[in-house]
Amino acid sequence: MWLDFYMFLTLASGIALAVLGWQLCSIHIPHREDTHRLRTARAILAASYFILAIPAFCELFNGGEADRKIIAVFTIAVAAYQSLLFTVTLLTFIQPLYVTCHRVRIQAGIVTVAVALFLLMALTSEECWVFFVALAVYAVQLVCYTLLFRRKYAECLRLLEEYYDEDQHARLCWTKFGFYAALSVGIAASLSVWLPPVAYNIFTVGYILFYGWFAGRFCNYVVKINYYLPAVTQGQEPVRLQAVDMAACGLSEPELAAEKEHLRLALERWVAERRFTRPEEGREQIARELGTTKEVLCWYFKNEIGRDFRPWRVGLRIEYAKQLLAEELGISMNDLARKVGFATKSNFYGYFKKLTGETPVEYQRRIVSQC
Repeated sequence: MWLDFYMFLTLASGIALAVLGWQLCSIHIPHREDTHRLRTARAILAASYFILAIPAFCELFNGGEADRKIIAVFTIAVAAYQSLLFTVTLLTFIQPLYVTCHRVRIQAGIVTVAVALFLLMALTSEECWVFFVALAVYAVQLVCYTLLFRRKYAECLRLLEEYYDEDQHARLCWTKFGFYAALSVGIAASLSVWLPPVAYNIFTVGYILFYGWFAGRFCNYVVKINYYLPAVTQGQEPVRLQAVDMAACGLSEPELAAEKEHLRLALERWVAERRFTRPEEGREQIARELGTTKEVLCWYFKNEIGRDFRPWRVGLRIEYAKQLLAEELGISMNDLARKVGFATKSNFYGYFKKLTGETPVEYQRRIVSQC
């Protein structure tokens, strides 16, 4: 009975992974210079799905009676490669400029040498310590990848927030969840041979669901490619407001006065047209719309307005939200967040509470009770 269910799950996992791999191959990614690494990541990710499907079909071919030692050996080897492939894929999402062919070749070479030595020793020796050493090395690999991912995740979050002037944690947290989920799957996979039957079946169902979810997130990332790439492929240093010196830009006093007047009028039109409600616009794009540069815009806000562009725009959005809450009593919070320009409802709630001391719902109830 258990063997029948085990074989069914093995068949289901092999078919599911193969189908997901083919679906990943069929995802259309625009052929542009800035998407080259993403297309490579798609190929790497699809390959990882096919690699995972192979052991399942091999197990089926052997009727579920393959040597447990052989399964354990190749499970650890596959887990090492899977960790590499998923880490490279996720790093491509968040820091594509970091992922170069040179770095990938070095990492692949290290993993290949380690796996080859492990296979040679494990398949020619009966010593148990070989498996413990392999697991220890695998643990070191995971720790190194985790530290690297955490560092690059923080850099990506900074770049997105610098580019869009808005809290981007909610937008990016799926990559962190995906990494740690893949990490957990890799650890469980390396120990799966020693799991009891029920736990192994639960693990199999869990990793099928995870790989399906991850394929879906990849599709979503491609749809939003024009949101992520402009931010994460820009220069790695943020704009330092203190370092922007208008005199160093070669502007004379009359030219500086004209530039300030131009920006004042342009910003008045920008606010009157409620362009602050448009989400997913970076400061560089906004500066172009205003007829200036990002550096000059930063200087203007620091020296003429006395605050950064980000909190200024957030203030405009919250004031407009307060107006809509008073005028449209039946409006949903999701619609409200979208109307005033926030990419996520959580960002809207957080900023509204910070600036008003109340949640949007509390604010609306209060103003209704006062009428």
